Amino acid sequence: MASLLEDYIDNVRQAIEDEYGRRPLVTTNQGRPATGTIRHWIDGVTRPCLHNECPHDRDVEECEATEHDQASKCPSSRSPHDLRSGAITAHLLDDVPVEIVSDRMNVSQDILDRHYDRRSPREKMEQRREYLRNI
Repeated sequence: MASLLEDYIDNVRQAIEDEYGRRPLVTTNQGRPATGTIRHWIDGVTRPCLHNECPHDRDVEECEATEHDQASKCPSSRSPHDLRSGAITAHLLDDVPVEIVSDRMNVSQDILDRHYDRRSPREKMEQRREYLRNI
């Protein structure tokens, strides 16, 4: 994964710095991408037909979701929220403390619990059990 990021930074990322001296990882020619741009990118790369056959029995050559700015019309495309939820859940499943995840993802613990944590009740129970065994 580190080599993938290094390759992206060396070959794709725009050398942009914001007014606070920060260098964002994800960039466009104009700087940080707008929310709509990120949504458009995520819609596009989460369409299954980009990588495999269409699971919706659509002809990829005729599907409207393959047209520019129409990827959101694919029933399988995912939103940035889904990716954020997945990343948060992955951190929690890796036993990263909820306080750390909350700070790192810039979301309150209450909102994290209500809207982003996709662990099942059983997964949460098993993590608690494992934690208590190890103390």
